[in-house]
Amino acid sequence: MASAGRTVEKSGIATVITVWLLGAAVPGMAWAAEQEKPAEQSVLTYPAAFFADAHPATAADMVRRLPGFTAETGQAARGFAGTASNVLVDGTRPTAKTDDIFVILGRIPAAAVARIELIRGGASGIDMQGLSIVANVVRHAGATRNLVLAVNNTFIGDGGQAPGGVFEYHGESGDIRYDATLARTTQTWDDAPGKGYRLLRAPDGPAQYDGYERRGIMKLGWQATGALATPLWGGEWSSNLMLLTSNYSGSVLYAGYGGARFDTIGSKRQGEFGSRWRGGIGHFNLEALMLQRLNREDTSNTGAQPSGNSIFRGLNNSGESIGRATLRYRPWPALELRGGGEAAYNFLDGRTSFISNGVPTALPNANLSVTEKRGEIFVQANWRIAPTWMLESGLRLEFSTIADGSLSRSFFYPKPRLLLSWTPDPDNQARLRMERSVGQLNFADFVASSNLAGFGVAAGNSNLRPDQRWQYELSAERRFWGQGALSVSMLHEEITDLQDFVPAGGGLDAPGNIPSATSDRISITGTIPLDWLGLEKALLRPKLTWWTSSLADPVTGEMRRISNQRDRDISFEMTQDLDSLKSTWLLGIIPASFNRTTWRIAQVNRVAIHAPYLYASWTYKPSADWSILLQLDNALPYRFEYRQWLYSGPRGTGGTPTLQDGFTRTEPRLFLQLRKNWN
Repeated sequence: MASAGRTVEKSGIATVITVWLLGAAVPGMAWAAEQEKPAEQSVLTYPAAFFADAHPATAADMVRRLPGFTAETGQAARGFAGTASNVLVDGTRPTAKTDDIFVILGRIPAAAVARIELIRGGASGIDMQGLSIVANVVRHAGATRNLVLAVNNTFIGDGGQAPGGVFEYHGESGDIRYDATLARTTQTWDDAPGKGYRLLRAPDGPAQYDGYERRGIMKLGWQATGALATPLWGGEWSSNLMLLTSNYSGSVLYAGYGGARFDTIGSKRQGEFGSRWRGGIGHFNLEALMLQRLNREDTSNTGAQPSGNSIFRGLNNSGESIGRATLRYRPWPALELRGGGEAAYNFLDGRTSFISNGVPTALPNANLSVTEKRGEIFVQANWRIAPTWMLESGLRLEFSTIADGSLSRSFFYPKPRLLLSWTPDPDNQARLRMERSVGQLNFADFVASSNLAGFGVAAGNSNLRPDQRWQYELSAERRFWGQGALSVSMLHEEITDLQDFVPAGGGLDAPGNIPSATSDRISITGTIPLDWLGLEKALLRPKLTWWTSSLADPVTGEMRRISNQRDRDISFEMTQDLDSLKSTWLLGIIPASFNRTTWRIAQVNRVAIHAPYLYASWTYKPSADWSILLQLDNALPYRFEYRQWLYSGPRGTGGTPTLQDGFTRTEPRLFLQLRKNWN
């Protein structure tokens, strides 16, 4: 399998290079996507008509068809500035953190979209937030009122089902715009369940073989949202509210040698309110926002095996309050200045308990209340140095204080950023980014946690420090053949205080800091039209990414990579619009296997996904107001493999480990959706 993966990777690179050269060698094929020539070459404009062949229903469908662009959901961090997605709506980020960006875009009807701007390397009036490329969905005024009803069901290979659906209303009354949705949500939270076997080999005993089964795929819940935007004080005021519930469960069962069973049950309740005002004050533009989030998660993890029973329970209540203001001023057309600040208050109240064979067991940081006061001030300049050169530079100063009972710690981090882009023509661009980023602590790491079927029980660590990364990224992009684009990027990171797993005493480990590490990433992405092969309106999207890293293991001192980091992500996706059938089909494949490894104090856990992973979809749109989507995931059920090296003590002194190998043949999933739209 490994040699096959290398063959696919080499052929993928060869294909990308060949198409890049072909694009350069065929100047007669005009770049047709840009119907309206923008003033800045770094901004490419795609009007709504560009997406007409795909008959999109929502803005999400349109963003997925942007040539050479992959939407990112942003980081799940605290604060607002550090969680930027690379998709904007009307030039600004949605005032929401809990919603996935595709969920937000899915609530914008395609009829409401005037155009989508692809901004590469920076542009006037756009805060890139350190990102090299962003998409800006621009809505037009006067969109018709829109009512949407969609019903769907997910059929799972073991015979299970997960029905869902959504009701949406989008409307305008004069200058007032409003939206409301109610959805029964279904989300895959673990796609590894299936049936297989486990092989256990102790160093001083016979090999043990038993049947193995994993259960639990879907996370089910309800979501209600509402949004309102209206003119106010010479600008626009917008607010949004989201309420979300979700429940999930999973099991791991072993059939032989007395049997064993591990069960996980969880429920989550979330609420979020965001509000923003933006408008002009004299020669300045002001944007002010506030965001309030509240979360409650209740989990139970139980284990029953011949050696005994165990129960781990956890309850976390958390919240976040954010206020942010940004002032923008343009002293002359080529220069734009920004400045402002952000303040945030975060809290977590975590309660856990662990019972082993009926006896309560004390864990470090089993019960913890922690608060954080965090502030940031920033300045930024966007300078059009020359028609083909754009520079975005800025400095953020972050202050924070974390309190845990009587313990209080304060941090200060300067975070400079520079993004330089060269755009000799709309088809070509090169970008250089240098930035110091500071990670955001996950308060859940402060409290004890468990995975009884995996690593067991881990302590919490209230002395965590955020990691700091000096990032150096170089990327190049070429566009061709109307819808064609290829980009190559290289990223190098020098990391201080990396968060990994470190010994915590008592034979336990916990999330902790490793003094230094490095990480490197090479990525090739693109969109390749296939009309030249006789496949009209067909597109091929390659995505090739490799990671490598290095650090000194805190237990053994040996050099290894960062825990839980994948080694590669290789995929190809092909889609084609068939006008005669009013349909669009898609076929995607992950042809190369990949793995990720986690190092704990007394064990090493490796998870491997064995290719191929195949998925396909067919969308039929008999009319402008009806659509049917049929999607098959994991069509050729992949093999999920995990291996554990289990030591009797810390890995450096624990002797020869016991090996535990598990193999699961996973299950396919079929998704069917019917969508009706009333204008």
